[in-house]
Amino acid sequence: MTGTVVVAALAMAAGTAVGFLLCRIVWPRLYRPRRLQPDGGGDKGKMGVMDKVLILEAVILVAYTAADLIVFWHTGSEPATLTACVFGVCGLENGVMGWIKTNKDKAAEAAKTSGSGHQAAPMDPPTEREEPPDVGL
Repeated sequence: MTGTVVVAALAMAAGTAVGFLLCRIVWPRLYRPRRLQPDGGGDKGKMGVMDKVLILEAVILVAYTAADLIVFWHTGSEPATLTACVFGVCGLENGVMGWIKTNKDKAAEAAKTSGSGHQAAPMDPPTEREEPPDVGL
């Protein structure tokens, strides 16, 4: 019993250390200043918070799956409850982010079409030209 607790504590410490190491390696690459596009594309190269969260979740799920396979190989059983919780939390987070993104898109579309946002006034057709004669009638 005591050996299992020690192994669990060491595994948790090692996992935490690896997580901090990965964050230390990835952090500067995510916040590196990006060059502006020559066509004036401004924000096209900018990575949003949701994109960063999705990348982090992908890394976490791949690492968890690898760790789960190693535990299964050593013990012969899988921690099914933990696996369900990890994938459930990541799925819930992705669902909430999708809901937020959908609501943002709907709000932006509503602001564009309802006239409450910044948009140019509709232009009237020019009146100084004569209408062309009807051709073929």
